[in-house]
Amino acid sequence: MRKFSSIILMAVFCLGVAMPRARAQSAPVRIVLPYIPLMAESPSKGFFIEMYQEIAIRTGQDFVMDVLPVRRAVQAFVSGEYDAFGAFPSLSKLPVSLASAPYYRRDNMIFYKSDRPSADRLTHPDDLAGLHVGLSAYHYPSVITNRQDVNFERVPSDQSLLNMLAYDRLDAAIIERFSGFHLRDQLGLSDVIDVIDVAVATENVFTLFQANRKGIDNRAVFNQAVYDMLCDGTLAILFGRQDVLPELSLLERDLPAESKRTDCAGSEPNSIQ
Repeated sequence: MRKFSSIILMAVFCLGVAMPRARAQSAPVRIVLPYIPLMAESPSKGFFIEMYQEIAIRTGQDFVMDVLPVRRAVQAFVSGEYDAFGAFPSLSKLPVSLASAPYYRRDNMIFYKSDRPSADRLTHPDDLAGLHVGLSAYHYPSVITNRQDVNFERVPSDQSLLNMLAYDRLDAAIIERFSGFHLRDQLGLSDVIDVIDVAVATENVFTLFQANRKGIDNRAVFNQAVYDMLCDGTLAILFGRQDVLPELSLLERDLPAESKRTDCAGSEPNSIQ
């Protein structure tokens, strides 16, 4: 009888230990994204939002997403309010975190008003020298921000940049290619504002996870899901084009050998880290 009681007590103890672990595994993953036109406009709208929704379906995870102004989003992640920061460019200084594999390739483009006098000589990023150029609150790589020959002005949003261009308050502005096109069309400025075909800088976009045990697990699940979505074509369908996809080798380098697929179409090499 005493032996039987001991078995029951041991079973109850093991159950008590296992239950918190089960609850922890089923806890929602809180993700904050910076507001990005076209990409993350609300917790239910945007190409990046649709990608996270697809990952949640594939992995069975419960994602709770918020979209905030970029600085507030970064501060909220750094303070530990969120498990992940949903869209961070690879050439910017990282907060303490675990970076995922990339899922998007971002081109920083030069937008300008086509009838402005300086427009005649704007054909290459080097032509920005001496001009008044706008940047928004997003992170930009140092190859842009460290230029001493350009008069930069920071404003709150890409919309502000385009409006300032339209009213001749800037010579040029640097904006991500496709969100910039989308916003330009929304504002009815397609016939007024043009873009240089050469990118100032190209960088990958990835997710940052908290540097803890949960972050390690979440990153591994995320990386596998994004890899599978690249391989089966889902990522290209979601984004509507191939030229924004990350290089296959960048997704495979942190995957265990048994997780790599032989049927993966992938994307064209791009040498962006």
